[in-house]
Amino acid sequence: MWDFAGRDTAIDLGSATVRMHVRDRGVVAREPSLLARCLHTGKILALGLPAQEMAGRNPDVRLVRPIREGAPTETDEAEYLMRALVRTHHRRRYTARPRLVVTVPSGMSSVHYRALQFSAFQAGARRLTLVPTPIAAAIGMGLTSSGRPEVVVVADIGADITDVGVISFGGLVTSHTALVGGSSLDRAIVALVRREHKVRISPASAEAAKLEVGAVPPIGRRPLRQTVVHGRDLTTGMPRGIVLTTADVARAIAAPVGEIVGAIQQGLAGCGPEISGELLGVGITLTGGTARLPGLDRLIRERTGLAARIGDDTGDAAVIGAADVLRSSGSQEPPARRSSPRPHLLTTVPEG
Repeated sequence: MWDFAGRDTAIDLGSATVRMHVRDRGVVAREPSLLARCLHTGKILALGLPAQEMAGRNPDVRLVRPIREGAPTETDEAEYLMRALVRTHHRRRYTARPRLVVTVPSGMSSVHYRALQFSAFQAGARRLTLVPTPIAAAIGMGLTSSGRPEVVVVADIGADITDVGVISFGGLVTSHTALVGGSSLDRAIVALVRREHKVRISPASAEAAKLEVGAVPPIGRRPLRQTVVHGRDLTTGMPRGIVLTTADVARAIAAPVGEIVGAIQQGLAGCGPEISGELLGVGITLTGGTARLPGLDRLIRERTGLAARIGDDTGDAAVIGAADVLRSSGSQEPPARRSSPRPHLLTTVPEG
């Protein structure tokens, strides 16, 4: 009966990429978390990849990032983003009202909590569940459940934040969120090129260089590669190309990479002695786009003394785990008089 209102839906609101999972259909959307707004009319012209393609090419368009630090910063734009995704992938332009589960940073502030609540219900959610990203990712990778006593450590290294969670019996034992991620690395590359070459490049060019030749120092025997980035010469104002090598990028990102590792260490430091003794045999599972930076797992292993591995190659673990949360909670809908518009913040895995 409730399928008529919309199938259960999970959304992973990443600062760089938003993913959506619809029950029985799987992951149906992986879009950049971007909107393109007309400067003259204020109308939103595009979202996701079409909006990204307008960046810097249309002077009448301003790009808006409605999700920062893993939470809505622009409630109207975040509402538009979620509503557009829900209506598009439920094939109902105006009537879709699904049960919605959204991943959130484990250290989300009360201000961001209220902003997300408002945006989700305005976007059409009839019920809302919020799941900390480390728990959702652990479920999506099959690492935890409500009845399993094993300790699991998940470090989600995204675009804006690093979210570390220590999980046991399906619940968060301790967690730590730090405002450092892939965007910090991009800004560091932009700053190095500006400082040493007097050239201004875009964050998108810095990200492309990071993906092509980036590696965590020390490079050791890793072969040096190089790439060319283009920007504007600050002296002449003319276009200019700069060659960046693996060593250049490694030197630029050394400081923010150190902050990421420090955030993971701080997350582990919150464990009690009973759990700390088990961590040596458990290791750290890394998720998020920045976790795939070459050499990062090695540096984490050297600094923490714990094995580190990439647990999610696709980036879909969190949204898949969030979808499993609704599946585990069952399809029984409560009576209308017992329904609450307030969201449910889930800190333990439901039994299913």
